[in-house]
Amino acid sequence: MALIMAASLAGCGGSSTASTTAAATTAAAAAETTAAAAEAETEAAEAGSDWGTYELRMGTNLAEDHVACQGYYKFAEDVEAATDGHVKVTVYPGEQLGKESDVCSAVAMHAGTCDFVMTGPSELSKYDPVFSLFDAPYVFNDGDAMVAFANSDEVQPLYDSLAEASNLRVLGMYYYGAREVTVKGFPATDPSGLAGCKLRVPDSEMALAYGAALGATPTVMALGEVYMGIQQGVVDGQENPLPTINANAYYEVCDNLLMTDHVIAAVTYTIDNQVWESMPEDLQQIVRDCVQESCKSISEDIKAQEEELAGTMAEKGMNIVEVDKDAFRANVQSIYDKYADTWGDWLATAQSFNK
Repeated sequence: MALIMAASLAGCGGSSTASTTAAATTAAAAAETTAAAAEAETEAAEAGSDWGTYELRMGTNLAEDHVACQGYYKFAEDVEAATDGHVKVTVYPGEQLGKESDVCSAVAMHAGTCDFVMTGPSELSKYDPVFSLFDAPYVFNDGDAMVAFANSDEVQPLYDSLAEASNLRVLGMYYYGAREVTVKGFPATDPSGLAGCKLRVPDSEMALAYGAALGATPTVMALGEVYMGIQQGVVDGQENPLPTINANAYYEVCDNLLMTDHVIAAVTYTIDNQVWESMPEDLQQIVRDCVQESCKSISEDIKAQEEELAGTMAEKGMNIVEVDKDAFRANVQSIYDKYADTWGDWLATAQSFNK
């Protein structure tokens, strides 16, 4: 019996040693993984603790129900979630913070009344005339080409120089749509048909130039005043992408929609550069990523909406006029000549993205 017990104990002792070794190895690996996870969690917490909190106001002239404005609300939700609440964006639609030009000026001056301004390149061209390229007629073949250029590495030096000179930091651009003309009367198929037409355009030198090249008499007016301006006869029409035409119900005061596609329009996410530079780099990257995702999403939404809206405008009583685009293109060549020195190589770079 003693011999059997000794043999049994010897056998159990060998099995126990192997199990203990395996358990120890597993426990060590688990401890290492736990330690690594804890370290990563600590680093993330430490990074977050260094971020601070940023309460940012975003101003836009777009109506709340505009497809792009809905994209701004989604951006605000995404950036708050991605930064664990360290960046909170409040959207103020419909010119609640003021007209686009005034809000852009306030951001440039670091006035503190607005941090993000959703503005077109026409406003930015007042601070750097190269940005007029984005508002020039028939530069890009379509929205894909414009967005590819506007969010490329090649264009970043232009954004850097604008930020340095004006405190306006462009973080991205989205496709706002192809600009079309809506008019009360004037069913024009070429520039001669718009002679005598008072056409509302944004407040920019380029808009005044292409308004005249379209054959009309360009008239500057704030977007929020356009509907009543047409209704009262102050202007005869306006030009904007289809989603904006629909959101502002211009079909109620205009009877003709001229499919000119004269500008592949863009809108920028532009932030107060001093606010931007106050953010840690890792927080900046998160915000920038959210901007890029938003630009992609809004561009796709607008393209999808454009495909439906021409038919919708017809259903709402508008006469859809297919124009002679070659005639309009020929009429804008003088603009290219005028801005050749201003744009330098940027025009060729931008058009290299056309396919």
